[in-house]
Amino acid sequence: MMRPLDSAHRPRWRRGVPLCVLVLLALPGCATRSKGMPWTILCLEVKGTYARPHVEQIAETLKRSAGIRAEDVFFSHDRDGASRLYYGRYFRRLDPKTGKRPISRRLQEDLTFIKQLGAGPEQYLFLGAMMVPLPVADVGDPDWELSRNPGVYSLQVAVFEPTDHFWNFKQAAADYCAVLRKEGHEAYYHHGRATSEVTVGSFGEDALITPERGLPWYAPDVLKLQGSDELFQYNLLNGRIYRARNDQGQMVPVPSRLVRVPKEQ
Repeated sequence: MMRPLDSAHRPRWRRGVPLCVLVLLALPGCATRSKGMPWTILCLEVKGTYARPHVEQIAETLKRSAGIRAEDVFFSHDRDGASRLYYGRYFRRLDPKTGKRPISRRLQEDLTFIKQLGAGPEQYLFLGAMMVPLPVADVGDPDWELSRNPGVYSLQVAVFEPTDHFWNFKQAAADYCAVLRKEGHEAYYHHGRATSEVTVGSFGEDALITPERGLPWYAPDVLKLQGSDELFQYNLLNGRIYRARNDQGQMVPVPSRLVRVPKEQ
């Protein structure tokens, strides 16, 4: 279990603006923040040369199917080369007592219905349909995407992930990257399907020193960057320093860490 540090241990901005304010700036456009996290049904995922027209054709067919709300059918063509077909928008709030997100009756009924659709007996089209968080569109300056980093490693200093009150995590990561760039830092962002990360710096293979025995450690230039700014010492989670339990059972702040630069697709 991770928990935020008290206010005395939160990072301070040189201009006096805490990062949590930056996160909150992304919220006004999110009208769903009081209902919980938005989820949808992933009906189909296709990769390959003809994935795009195939998914678009199936989407049009699905819209005309009896019992389907045509306005709830949508699709995406993603940077990983996959085209995905979705259905519906549902809100799931985390139950603090159980730590789980209850499934609404409407979501369960729609999922069951989608799985039963087919071209004939035993010819189900969406048998692998599943519940997933509603996809969020990628945003940010393309030149600052982590895949554009010329190095092998970069230092991850922040992670943004959706919560019941905040799910525009990609915008927050892009905004934070822009702020760091304005401060003169070599900052990058990387969007995943469930989280977005922000990194600084560019390092080669020699940034991570791996001995024959024992744990690896960071090269001096990595340690220098970590110590150059208070914000770079930690791996912030949604704008706050977080603690995690170490091998000795102590709760310690989560430090920034090297991540490998993904190859541009």
